[in-house]
Amino acid sequence: MRVDLHMHTDYSVDAASPQPVADKVRACVDAGLDIIGITDHWDYFRTHGPSENRDVEACLRDIRAAGRAFADEIEVLTGIEIGEPHVDPAADEFLRTHELDMVIGSLHVMPNDLDIYFHDFASLDCDAFLQEYFDQVLEMEAHGGFDVLAHIDYPLRVMKHGDYVPSFDQYMDRVEQVLRACIDHGYALELNAAGLGGWMKKVGPPQNILYEYRRMGGERISIGSDSHTLDTVGRGFDECAANARAAGFTSVTVFRGRQPVPVALG
Repeated sequence: MRVDLHMHTDYSVDAASPQPVADKVRACVDAGLDIIGITDHWDYFRTHGPSENRDVEACLRDIRAAGRAFADEIEVLTGIEIGEPHVDPAADEFLRTHELDMVIGSLHVMPNDLDIYFHDFASLDCDAFLQEYFDQVLEMEAHGGFDVLAHIDYPLRVMKHGDYVPSFDQYMDRVEQVLRACIDHGYALELNAAGLGGWMKKVGPPQNILYEYRRMGGERISIGSDSHTLDTVGRGFDECAANARAAGFTSVTVFRGRQPVPVALG
């Protein structure tokens, strides 16, 4: 199966607009995908309520409607990307009151409520920053409420500056803590293709992390383009699938009604 389980429409404020859900699904059909998850943003913050999704209720209605309209051509999963569910009890209430197929858990913002993308790394202690990042991911994993642990290499996309090339190689003890929690809680570890568009020119996470996840007993993976435009649906699927196979995976985990279902890699 060719899957793309992480993508955004114009309900996400950082995605291209106009980009209606139906147009997104049509683009996925045209790209030859079999199963997709539409997972627009719904981020939580310490200092104010969620504000990263333009209209979450309309978004979910449109996803379900598109799933019915395209049922003969593609499977459309109703999903959401929850940012920082551990920092606001409202996240738990949201998840209790909404029927979803899949929930992606993401760490986008640090305790200062500033997205990792917008920190001035040239003037920061990058070691201290990464230590705090891993602390926050572990807190999020311990809190739970989601099915897929998204893009654990998110900081690597944007921390490069001057002669500093970010890497997790010196932090494998922290990475292993994150992977152990992922396995113990039953989350699927995401292979995310957004890095293809940045300085790394690679899908994530780094392959040594994927190997370590498998060595530690990890069985569940998810694959997503993290598409924010119509022309990037399915981006990086072949690269992600190749990396997964190299690490010993033969299936990708799809969540239907929040229940994990393994499907063969396409």
